[in-house]
Amino acid sequence: MSLLTLSPIALACLISLGIVSFLLLVYYLWLFGPFVFRKEKSRTSNEDLPPISIVITAHNEAHHLVESLPVILTQEYPDYEVVLVNDNSQDEIEQLALELNNRYHHLHYVNMGSSRSTMEGRKFPFAIGIQAAANPTVVFTNSSCIPSSPFWLQHIASKFVRQKEVVLAHTTYQSRGGLLNKWLHYDALVNSVRAFSYTLAKMPVLADSHNLAFKRHLFFDNKEKFFALSRLPFGEDNVFINQVATGKMCDVAVDTEAVIYQTPISFSDWLRNKRYELVSQSYYRAMHRFVLQCYNWLSFLFYPAAIACIALAAQEMNWLALGIGVGVVLLKFGMQFLVFHKGAKKMGEKGAAVSLFFFDLFFLLLQPWIYLASKFEKSRWI
Repeated sequence: MSLLTLSPIALACLISLGIVSFLLLVYYLWLFGPFVFRKEKSRTSNEDLPPISIVITAHNEAHHLVESLPVILTQEYPDYEVVLVNDNSQDEIEQLALELNNRYHHLHYVNMGSSRSTMEGRKFPFAIGIQAAANPTVVFTNSSCIPSSPFWLQHIASKFVRQKEVVLAHTTYQSRGGLLNKWLHYDALVNSVRAFSYTLAKMPVLADSHNLAFKRHLFFDNKEKFFALSRLPFGEDNVFINQVATGKMCDVAVDTEAVIYQTPISFSDWLRNKRYELVSQSYYRAMHRFVLQCYNWLSFLFYPAAIACIALAAQEMNWLALGIGVGVVLLKFGMQFLVFHKGAKKMGEKGAAVSLFFFDLFFLLLQPWIYLASKFEKSRWI
């Protein structure tokens, strides 16, 4: 039995499956592999750690800060401050800040009062927080975010001792029951594996300001680039880092103690964030945008190519082609599982890789709809 006996359509599907799978393996081994198989360095001694400013912006989120601020204010770190920016809140944030300031003198409260800006979302409070920070290195997180350990800040800051200027770390969701929570953990795992891998490959993208740090001078040296993003509804942190950072100045803090847990969101909010994420990616450097989008479309095309190849080979009873098709599919899935399982172990995402195949297919079915919806968001906002 020979592949030459295949119909032209079946042969084209087999060749297409081979090309798509080969390119995906390049991503898994060449881009993702150096990160997931990298041996992480131990934390630096406390004597070498730089002074840090943690910046948190909040709008009517006192209910989150009651839980998150005490954990952030009690980090095992020699020299740091917490800058809390009150973005015109109508709740008890100011009272909470004053009460906590009596116990924690390294809390720096900034009330924006009636300040107004044409910038969307957190951009203006974000800039205010950076300007109010007293230290040359700033770490950003959200009011609903809780560090996984009292050594979170040490893991982030230890990368700056090695002459880095931008550090990314993993953000996930608080564990709760249900399929949606499993989905959010899977998505967080995939996002971080990709973000960290691209960063180490000198393509800093997908930076998440829930767990992000950089040198303060990067903002002041590139103010015009940050304020040029004023109409972007979401993802200004991603775009800003992509525009101002070079690969050599970036690193990732990967440890279960360096993780940030945020409050789970609804599925509709997740869909909205994905639409906005695609809009923000249109501002990335062209090559970085191509690498991101190429992976998405290769992952999507793999499934129809695999189904068509196997179905046609079985229909034509060409067992050689069927065996090759099944082997290629198993190789792709095996390498994909290995990469994301290793990434899950690094970041403490227990069980997230197990649900990989089901959620991977579900996400790819959503991808065309998210892509089309993002075009309407782009025409609305940009």
